[in-house]
Amino acid sequence: MQSFTHLIIGGGIAGTTAAETIRKHDANATIAIVSDEPHPLYSRVLLSKPAFLTGTQPFESVWMKKPEWYEAERITFLGSAVAKRLDAAAKTVTLESGEVLQYEKLLLATGTHTRMLTIPGAEKEGVHYLRTLDHAQSIIKDLAAGKSHAIMIGSACVTYEVADILRSKGLEVTEVMREHYFWEPSLSEAEAMIVEDRLVERGVTIIRDAEIAEITGGASVEGVTLKDGRHLPCDMVFAFIGVTHPTEWLADSGIALDRGILADEFLATSLPDVYAAGDGARFKDVVMEDTVMMGNWMNAVKQGEVAAKNMTGEHEVFTMVSFHSSHGFGDMISFAGDVVLREGRLIIMRGDPTTRSLVRFIIRDRRIVGATMVNRTADLNTIVKLIAAKTDIGERHGELADPTFDLKTLLA
Repeated sequence: MQSFTHLIIGGGIAGTTAAETIRKHDANATIAIVSDEPHPLYSRVLLSKPAFLTGTQPFESVWMKKPEWYEAERITFLGSAVAKRLDAAAKTVTLESGEVLQYEKLLLATGTHTRMLTIPGAEKEGVHYLRTLDHAQSIIKDLAAGKSHAIMIGSACVTYEVADILRSKGLEVTEVMREHYFWEPSLSEAEAMIVEDRLVERGVTIIRDAEIAEITGGASVEGVTLKDGRHLPCDMVFAFIGVTHPTEWLADSGIALDRGILADEFLATSLPDVYAAGDGARFKDVVMEDTVMMGNWMNAVKQGEVAAKNMTGEHEVFTMVSFHSSHGFGDMISFAGDVVLREGRLIIMRGDPTTRSLVRFIIRDRRIVGATMVNRTADLNTIVKLIAAKTDIGERHGELADPTFDLKTLLA
């Protein structure tokens, strides 16, 4: 049985950042990363970018760490390994292979998994997801084969970015979504109409309030049948229908779970010497004053760093206002803070949809807790600062709604 000072389950950016941080703080620690993928760290962000997915950017650019780095940092990388059982009393993790690993401190940076289609025909060649490097390689191969018509399922960041890439390659694109409008409920309908108008303008066909019942064809995709009976011919299907949380293996460990791994503001879980970081952590957010999940790259980097510091004896609170942006069709859609609509939250709109520039502020207890932005990049940094400062905006709703009002004056 191998034994490590620090055992990390998850080889993505949160887990690898944690390993790197631990090594900086402890030259003598034994560190291991268990990854269910065979690859060393790569950029998931790059996977949905035009230059990479169309093959014009060198494939080698995807790597953020290479095998030599793990060797130099004395970090054991166990690839293609799946954790199956956590025994917190014995401080062991059992792998699918049967191997047992012992730890002093454990980090769960397991992230999320792609939600897979379960409809008939989902196994056919030409059905694509985009969460892993292997997914991206499959798409690159299909695009090089001269495919002509793609069906997109789902309506969020990855759908938006990939649809733009496909149109730039000349493919016919049909968006099939069960939502009433694109990006529901993450965007308001007014913001979504700006996005949808651009999609249609650039040649994307939108079918709303619809679901696919079956993917048809032989070994490869030849079309889809909707639940209302309509048949749409295509040779590619992209399914971006959300994620799942791989926590089943933790069910018997005694760890607190809630659609993810529960953690406090120090990213410590309910089990002694066990921490959580990244997309799979549902943590106590001291800025939001709530328990939230933030599934984005920058959040995962910072959580990996903070968790690692606390695993090596520090006592640092995780404090960060999460934000990210999505580019497509010449527009930029941005999200900051907690954009989930809940009871008791006030919505203030800033801007004019006719100018294709709009902000939606989400207000709770006289302060901004979240915002969504369409083509308002200039506001993003200030809004993040207002959220972080917990600025009391009082009754200044009219000023927030005025696109000419300088938001920076609120920081004073």
